Amino acid sequence: MKVLFVCTTGGSGRRQLGGAERFLVEMLPALAARGVDVVAGTPDDEVAAALRESGVPWLRMGATSRIDLNYVREIRRVVAEVRPSVVSAHLLSAAMHARAALRGPRRRLPLVVALHNSLWQYRDTAASARAKAAVQVNITLDLLMRRVRPHTTVAVSAFEARELRERGNVGNVHVIPNPLPAVWPAAEVPDQPVSGPVRVGFLGRLEREKGADLLGDIAAALPDVSFLVAGGGSIPAPAAPNVTAVGRVDAAEFLRGIDCLLVPSRVESFGRSALEAMSLGVPVVHSGAGGLAEITRHGDGCLAYEAALSPAAMAAAIQKATGSGASPIQRRSVARWYSQEFSFARCAESWLDLYRGVGHDPG
Repeated sequence: MKVLFVCTTGGSGRRQLGGAERFLVEMLPALAARGVDVVAGTPDDEVAAALRESGVPWLRMGATSRIDLNYVREIRRVVAEVRPSVVSAHLLSAAMHARAALRGPRRRLPLVVALHNSLWQYRDTAASARAKAAVQVNITLDLLMRRVRPHTTVAVSAFEARELRERGNVGNVHVIPNPLPAVWPAAEVPDQPVSGPVRVGFLGRLEREKGADLLGDIAAALPDVSFLVAGGGSIPAPAAPNVTAVGRVDAAEFLRGIDCLLVPSRVESFGRSALEAMSLGVPVVHSGAGGLAEITRHGDGCLAYEAALSPAAMAAAIQKATGSGASPIQRRSVARWYSQEFSFARCAESWLDLYRGVGHDPG
C-alpha cells in the first residue's frame, strides 16, 4: 500500500509546529516501518527536514495562498506520478486543495482528511466580527467541498467528531485520538508534596486562542509562584519578575521540571500538552475548552483541575493542584492509564487499519 500525505504545514502563509505537524514527523516513519510505502508532500521547513532525516520520501509541495491553483495542479501531477492507494490530507489548506484536485477521473481514489481542529470553535471564540466572518467563510467552503468531493474524515477527539456530525452534518467520521510521542519517558511522581517555590509551566503557541494573553494576570495573582513560558507566537511572554520565557524546549524535559502545567486555551480540539503532562504525573490546570474536558476527564481531581477562563479562577486552581491533594500512588496510577490509553503504537495501528480499510491498488 502506498499513501501520499499532503499538508501545507501551519496553513498557507504561516509556519508552526503544532499537532498536525508533529503527527507527520512521528507517524510517517512509523507507518513506513510497518510496511506502508509513504510519500510526503509538504513545504520545505523543519517538518520536511525531519522527514528527510527519517528517510521518508519527500516532495516540496504546499499552498502559497488561500486559493492556489498551482497547488491543485501539483497534487494532480504528483498523484499521476506516484500512483498512491490513498491520499491523506492534513489541515484545512491541504484538505481544500486535495478535494479540488481529486475530482473527475480521480474521484475514485480514496481520500482521508484530518483537520486537527474544529472550525466552529475558532469562529465562536474569535475576537472580532471580522475574524468570525473569515472563519465562517472557511466553514462554508469546507462543507461545500465535502459534498463536491466526499471522503473519509478523521477527528482527533470525540469533541471534534461531534462538532462535525452535529454542526456540519458530516458523515463517515472516524475518531483516532492523538498519541503520546513515539519515544516518551515514564512518570516520575515524587513521594513528597511540592516543597520550595512552585513552578508552573505554559507549553504551546503564544496566541490568544491558547490563552497566552491571560498569563500576565495569572502570574500577577500568584507573585510567589515561578512561571516558565515555553513556546513562541505573536504574544510576548509577560514582562514580570516571576515569569521566565524559555523559548522552544524538549517537552518531556520541560514537563518533568515543573509542578503544574497551565493550559488556559480558548480553542483546543484535543490538548496534547495536557496529555503529555498527565502521562508524566504532572497536574494540569485547564480551561475545559473543546477536547480538553474529554482528554482530562480520567484525571479529574487527581491530575486535572478545570477552572473558569479568568486569572482569579486559574490562580485558585493552580494552588489546589499544587497543594496536598491526590496521593502519589493515585497520581502514578492515573499517569500509567494515560500512558497506556494513548500509546503511540496503539495510534499507529489505528491509522494503519484505517488506510487498509479505505485503500485500494489504483492499478
